[in-house]
Amino acid sequence: MKGAPWKKQSYRDARFSDAAKAVAQFISDKVHADVLVLTEVGNRADVKELNEHLRERYPYLEVCDCSDNRTKQHVAVLSRFKLYDFEEKIPGREGFHGELDDPESESDTGISKGMTVRFQAAGKAFRLYAVHLASEAGGHKKDAQRVAQASILRRHVLKSINAGEHVIVAGDLNDRRGQPALRRVRGFDDIGPDLIQTGHEKYFADGEKDQRWTYVYKGQRQQIDHILLSWSIKGSIKKRKGLQTKAGPTPQARVSDHRPLVVILKFPPPNGSSLR
Repeated sequence: MKGAPWKKQSYRDARFSDAAKAVAQFISDKVHADVLVLTEVGNRADVKELNEHLRERYPYLEVCDCSDNRTKQHVAVLSRFKLYDFEEKIPGREGFHGELDDPESESDTGISKGMTVRFQAAGKAFRLYAVHLASEAGGHKKDAQRVAQASILRRHVLKSINAGEHVIVAGDLNDRRGQPALRRVRGFDDIGPDLIQTGHEKYFADGEKDQRWTYVYKGQRQQIDHILLSWSIKGSIKKRKGLQTKAGPTPQARVSDHRPLVVILKFPPPNGSSLR
């Protein structure tokens, strides 16, 4: 329709402003995290507008450099703690076959929506990888691309682990527990140190084990958003209930179509603090 109001930038800006307020309210009331990883967000200006409503709790933010020209979605990190050593991309290329039985279908990919940053909490330094891997929509080609992206991520994670860093991988990985991309990122395909799957039922309270889903696809509840930890982190927390995971409430449609996943780490004295 010629002159339709929704085609105007002013209309988009007003709608985004309303949505940003709603997202900020949900984060403030329902999430209560110290460090937030957000996926499928706008550019840095959009995230900055969102953060204006959250600045008192999250004075620090970083946004990835997105190379996905189709969705133009970004990944962002909001934090109570100072962020440093920020890298706006996770570099590297990896080949894959778009068709299983056709070697001529070979292509290559990078991670179009990913970043890494460090922060300090509870007297410890953490390396955080925030990522959004290729969507499940698109059949085998997208599945193969996602595994290739997981290979790139795994190379960087291993480098950090071998350097003695406490590593966290978080974001929309678009794979469920036990599927190929998750296995690749966690280290099940190599002999390097594995990452802990905080989405495992043993880290949830008894009454929440069947509520671990973060997304609904074609009527099926799935956990495609994940928080993975290096074993060095588990070795530094309280031995009993030092690691707990919760799936947050379902947000309104204008806030998100994903449920938040929250990991709580509790550390022993002398620090005795926690990290969410």
